[in-house]
Order: sequence, then C-alpha cells, then structure tokens
Amino acid sequence: MPRTNKKHFIIFNNCGVISATTPKDWARANQQVFPDYTFEDANTTPIVNVIENYLVNTLNYRRVENDEIIIHYAYKEI
Repeated sequence: MPRTNKKHFIIFNNCGVISATTPKDWARANQQVFPDYTFEDANTTPIVNVIENYLVNTLNYRRVENDEIIIHYAYKEI
C-alpha cells in the first residue's frame, strides 16, 4: 500500500561528499534564493512544492519517485 504522504529528499554534492537532506532544510541553508521568505517559522518558510520547483526549473535537478519517496538530485554534479 502506498504512503499517504511521500518522504522528500534532496541529494547534492557537498564539496565532494554526496549528501542528502529534506527540501526545507536545503532551503534554510540556501535562504538567499528565496528572498520573499524570512524563515522565521513554518508560515514564512517556502513549502516543499516551491522548493522543488526551484530545484527543477532553476537548477535543472532531476526527480525520481516511487510509492514512498521523492528524490531530487543534480544529475551532472553527483
């Protein structure tokens, strides 16, 4: 049975070390790319769809998913 809410992960090259994090943690570490958000609380932090759209449309990340997880990754950097 598929999960109701899938787990979301970002995989990226962190100075030669392949790392994984959640979309919101990735956004907190890259706040400069979301100038319309203050990151003070849940209401002022971008939602997962906004973060993932930025990754796909601006940074050309790829998306793979199954019934349980969604992963975004930088194909050429990993």
